Amino acid sequence: MGAVRFEGVDILDSLGQIMELHTQHYKDDFDLDKELIPKLALSGEPEDRRLLWMSRPCGTYTLREWEVYLEGSHANNVWKFYHEQTKDPVLAYALSIKDVQDKKVVGDIYPLDYGAHVERVKLLTCPIGKVAVVFEDGANITIPYQDQRQLMNELMPAHGSPKSITALPENERELAVILKRERLKRFCHATNGDIKEYIDSLKKNTLRGKLKKSWTAAAPTHKPPSTKKEQER
Repeated sequence: MGAVRFEGVDILDSLGQIMELHTQHYKDDFDLDKELIPKLALSGEPEDRRLLWMSRPCGTYTLREWEVYLEGSHANNVWKFYHEQTKDPVLAYALSIKDVQDKKVVGDIYPLDYGAHVERVKLLTCPIGKVAVVFEDGANITIPYQDQRQLMNELMPAHGSPKSITALPENERELAVILKRERLKRFCHATNGDIKEYIDSLKKNTLRGKLKKSWTAAAPTHKPPSTKKEQER
């Protein structure tokens, strides 16, 4: 099967069905996804609506796509980890959020070859140049990446502890060009698919689906005799 994309689908409903088939433990990770994805869908930043999502046997992850391409960032490390350090089977997807309609997050889903995608990301990552730090008092201050520890310690007496730290690229234009090229290639190489047919195919290929199929095959095709009289007929 070649590359496909599923356009204009209910993203959370589709990912939820995939998660139920593939993720066996720590399913409450998806509760976090269901909180985060709608928030990002309403963001004024276009890059907040371009995401990478993975389903593993033990949990799920939602990551901003651009952060995955920053070498050494949290998102970059998470995305690579399950390919480099474990043998977990991972189902991975790129998400392009278009709109929120009737409280549903609507957009496009692209299934990815997880291992191949990780290897490509490794060739294209950009170095981190700065970090944007949001402190307890609400101050949002951008500081050089190399000096972040020292500068944060100097800023904390006035602003409190850091609430969030976001890595930023050394060269924003370089990262923008990489993302534009990768997304255009992904779109051009994919053909329109049917999300229902895709999920049905997953049901047949996942461990849970195979077990269900074997149980069905092993089940008797008729009701067994329940009395001696019936057995003698």
